[in-house]
Amino acid sequence: MLAEMRRVQHSLPARYQAQPLPDFLIELTPEQDDWRDRSQNQVRALVDALALVDRGSPFGLCLRRSLLRYHFLRRAGLPLGIVFAMRKREQNEMPGLAGHAWNILHDKPYFERPEDMVGFTEVYRWSPEGGQ
Repeated sequence: MLAEMRRVQHSLPARYQAQPLPDFLIELTPEQDDWRDRSQNQVRALVDALALVDRGSPFGLCLRRSLLRYHFLRRAGLPLGIVFAMRKREQNEMPGLAGHAWNILHDKPYFERPEDMVGFTEVYRWSPEGGQ
């Protein structure tokens, strides 16, 4: 399980940059839930740990985690989606915009702390069942 997660994780940046976001997310959406027999909590914990230690990725932690959770937890039978959001940075931060990404389950944040979403405006939502 871990070897497959690492393989997908390392392929994400190149795949993400090579195509428009909707095409990338279609490709990332598994065709079947072939991991349905695996514990969703174990899959999530392993994905979260793997995302946390991948400090060499060009993606921030939230994007790595949400993309990996999306792919592997859908394989485990959980119909997750992803939200991409932005906010204007505070005066004490470097200028520009800050981005954030998180997973949703039935249109509600999935294992996301409410305080981490404060101030962010949703700019794109991906949920194959509910449209984009």
